[in-house]
Amino acid sequence: MALTLAVASSVLAQAPAPTQFSGVIEDYTPATSSPAGPWEMRGPWTLTLNGASGTGDFAAELTMELSDFTRTPSNINATSGASGRMQHTHHITVQGGNVMQISTGGFELTGPASITKDGSPAPLAASTLSVEIVGGTDVQYSNITLQFAGGATVHFGSQLIHGVVSSPLTTTATSPGPTPGTTTAVVTPLSLTTSQSSVVLDASGSTSASGSLQYLFEVLPGGLQPAVLQSPTDPKATVDFVSGPGMYLLQLVITDASGNTSKSPVIMLNYQP
Repeated sequence: MALTLAVASSVLAQAPAPTQFSGVIEDYTPATSSPAGPWEMRGPWTLTLNGASGTGDFAAELTMELSDFTRTPSNINATSGASGRMQHTHHITVQGGNVMQISTGGFELTGPASITKDGSPAPLAASTLSVEIVGGTDVQYSNITLQFAGGATVHFGSQLIHGVVSSPLTTTATSPGPTPGTTTAVVTPLSLTTSQSSVVLDASGSTSASGSLQYLFEVLPGGLQPAVLQSPTDPKATVDFVSGPGMYLLQLVITDASGNTSKSPVIMLNYQP
């Protein structure tokens, strides 16, 4: 019988572990940016999905300096070096941004942006930042773009700012217990893009040093689409994509005979029929 899993037991009611992405931004501003560009933009970024709330947090550290395009015969000698290129660093953050599924795959985070320049508030009017993470059939999450709206477009431009995604990072939370660390939740697949109407999640690789295991597959309430689970307390559970195309977020929680619990990383299933 198909069961919709909405609430876990009190023993297992813990905040779902977020999924974190990271990578590097490397692009240029338009020549018309202020001060006049183009400016080179380089730096690392991270994005964390907060599965229980349907929100996410983004942070980037972008170093900007005038590009070679700005060098001319009249100033290349007089203004060469770091001082001539007006190098500076921006810390850009979005806290609790709204996360939405992209119909063609991937997701978008949007929210008010906080921007500093060399550690102090940047002299920019209120701004919104949209962050898109997308990919393809072989690499599900490979590309990132940033796009500002509002005051920040004066300096960064209103165009897409491009970067790359490294492998998504996931965390496994283990609750305190008599022998912490001896119970590990393992499930496959953790990430999948599929055109099939259902997927089998396999937790039989989970381990414990304290006897038999109890299994519980959860549908995270922050998922971009609700899902229906068959046999959610078995080592293998079937996910039915009854809500149509989109991202489905789930998680496995196991409990051993000694009461130790462990959560898997967030399971991200992208259904594109």
